[in-house]
Amino acid sequence: MPEEAKDHKVTYTSSHPEVATVDEKGRITALRSGKTTITVKAQENEVENQIEIEVYSKVTGMTINQTGTYMQVGEVLQIHASIEPEDANNQNIEYSSLQPDIASVDTTGKVTAKQEGKTTIRVASEENNQIYKEFAITVVRKMEDSEIHFDTPLKVNLFEITGIEVEHNTVKEIKEKIVTNLEVVLVNKNNQIMQETDIVGTGTKVQIKENGNLLREYKIIVYGDANGDGKINSVDLLVLQRHILEIERMEEVYQKACNIRKDGKKPSSVDLLLIQRHILKLKQIEQ
Repeated sequence: MPEEAKDHKVTYTSSHPEVATVDEKGRITALRSGKTTITVKAQENEVENQIEIEVYSKVTGMTINQTGTYMQVGEVLQIHASIEPEDANNQNIEYSSLQPDIASVDTTGKVTAKQEGKTTIRVASEENNQIYKEFAITVVRKMEDSEIHFDTPLKVNLFEITGIEVEHNTVKEIKEKIVTNLEVVLVNKNNQIMQETDIVGTGTKVQIKENGNLLREYKIIVYGDANGDGKINSVDLLVLQRHILEIERMEEVYQKACNIRKDGKKPSSVDLLLIQRHILKLKQIEQ
């Protein structure tokens, strides 16, 4: 302005180009949620004007850390859910149970098993309830600690079993050390039932069942066994090296197995050395 001005050239700038950019023709491109100010300035005498832009990022998806599971009466399970994309404006999540008398769920995603039966938990986006995840929960009776006993050298801490002797770690040998009137089933990391002669390693799960229903599950950790084959050899060294170098990250259970010092820290080159000493038979790893 005015129309008869000699120079009509203007420049466009965005105060937050990570939110929205603007090109030399004034075309604005929204990149992520947030606010930015677009400034239009005349080149002739630096007269300028501004507009405020707010970019809205809608919900496009959801992830949760939970699949179908068994719970005992009285148990509590925390669901961890996240909205996609990370910068979506509305991150609120709604939780509901098809049969809340079987298992209820609160506004934070905490599931409480109330009585025996089956129900479905629904986790949905508040913005768009057509974006949701569901999983089934089977509630079984509470199993008492007195219903199961583990012979030495097996050690049980919460739901983890250590103390596995690498020379005596077949499914049959492990089962012989578990005393219970309930059914004992060992499954591998792919949840496939293992045979009596199969080797038990890190990540193997011991399932305690009654009438086909899962009552309790323990996870086995063999210190030094980084790949779950029940052996401690050069392959484990390679797996741990790749993890330390951040080439290929190990799952949490394998990281625990490689924490030879048992100090709760992330596995490091010190643990690598301890595995090497075990392989060379200089000092055996204590299970």
